[in-house]
Amino acid sequence: MQDVQVASAAGSAASPLPLAVDLDGTLLTTDTLHEGLVAALLRDPASVPALLATLPKGRAAFKRRVSRAAPANAAVLPLRQDFVEWLEAQRADGRRLHLVTAADQSVADAVAAHLDIFDSATGSDGTRNLKGPEKAAWLRERFPAGFAYAGDSRADLDVFAEADEIVLVAPKPDVAAAARRIPDVEILAEFPRHASPIRDWIGAMRIHQWSKNALLFVPLILGHKLGDPSAILDCVLGLLLMGFTASGTYLLNDIADLPSDRLHRSKRNRAIAAGRIPPLQGLAGAIALILMGLLGGLVLSPAFALGLLAYVVTSLTYSAYLKRIPLVDTLTIGGLFTLRLALGVELAGVPYSPWLMAFAGFFFFSCALAKRHGELQEARMPGAGLARRGYETEDWPLTLAFGAAAALAALQIMILYVANEAAPSRLYSHPAWLYVAPAALSAWLVRIWMLAHRRVLRDDPVVFALRDPWSWAIGAVIAAAIIAAL
Repeated sequence: MQDVQVASAAGSAASPLPLAVDLDGTLLTTDTLHEGLVAALLRDPASVPALLATLPKGRAAFKRRVSRAAPANAAVLPLRQDFVEWLEAQRADGRRLHLVTAADQSVADAVAAHLDIFDSATGSDGTRNLKGPEKAAWLRERFPAGFAYAGDSRADLDVFAEADEIVLVAPKPDVAAAARRIPDVEILAEFPRHASPIRDWIGAMRIHQWSKNALLFVPLILGHKLGDPSAILDCVLGLLLMGFTASGTYLLNDIADLPSDRLHRSKRNRAIAAGRIPPLQGLAGAIALILMGLLGGLVLSPAFALGLLAYVVTSLTYSAYLKRIPLVDTLTIGGLFTLRLALGVELAGVPYSPWLMAFAGFFFFSCALAKRHGELQEARMPGAGLARRGYETEDWPLTLAFGAAAALAALQIMILYVANEAAPSRLYSHPAWLYVAPAALSAWLVRIWMLAHRRVLRDDPVVFALRDPWSWAIGAVIAAAIIAAL
């Protein structure tokens, strides 16, 4: 185990003291009450007022009501794994372990049964809230010959003061300092706090995904308004507000997908799934970000705010239902990308171009299908699982056919746009150069689909393009052609 500080005399006693272990924030990286509240809110929002109505009866009664509305699933709760391994070693050395928590008794029982390392499990009983001084008094009565205690929070300082030995598990610096000042108490072990809240929030907000919002600038460029400071400022502000709104939906999706994310080999490391961001904080952050985006959008442009609202509703509907419907999921993704272009048209103050909207719809539909096609190709490999719910492994000819057809349709629309609108518009001195753009784009689409078919494309093609040197080179050719056409 790394970064675990253990006292030299920790194993010297012939008969070690019983060790009482806290649950929320100690054994788990999360708070089970917060988890239950969020689960109840997502499963049955109408039940929340009834839950809150039990608060006047006390926290213990409230916890019991929440635990009944959303029973704990111990199998997916995020454990502090290094601490669990230390507990298993202590048990092997003869120390008796007892789970003692302010969480409801049903939660304590579920976690204890799942881990199978505790000799007993005691929680709040609906009347007594087993926390702070109440827990300290209970433990002193239960173990009159002395006990050790593992905790993490300021509420545990009362228990630390009554204990003979303590274990500090990811405490905040002020809690750790206060615990060390308690006289005649031996620190058996200390598990340092590993936290980078800013980095966790940046990761949870998917700041890197904000690059997709650069599509807001495409109408500004195609509309030849790069010399308009007001339009540029509106697009910059729109990009930020779109980013806030999208980040809010990402947080909501992470909260809604907690059980499945925690069973996923990589998604379980996300900040909310791993418990580094409490679910209630994540929910509050999501609501704040979405409101910030919508209210800011309303100030910027009512039409833009309406588009942001459509984005939020569509994104959440996609996450809840549409992502399980084959092909409809990719149509929705293509629609969300196209919506960004429509919002850019609004911010830039240029006329809507049916050519641009039609091109974008087919182009982004093809890109979404390319990613799905790559997942289905991967699922066909021996021992691989199905990439997406709703699809069958033998659906790959459909994704290939629809994706290739959409790509060709997008290219055809682009050529027709150049021939029928861009070239005759007199906005370009040498419009023949514009025909380089569809030729270069066709090379990019062919490459993307080749990579997807060969199971090499593992990211969203738009995100992939931002990291791919060949994509940058093709983009430079298109940009150079447009400049030459001017």
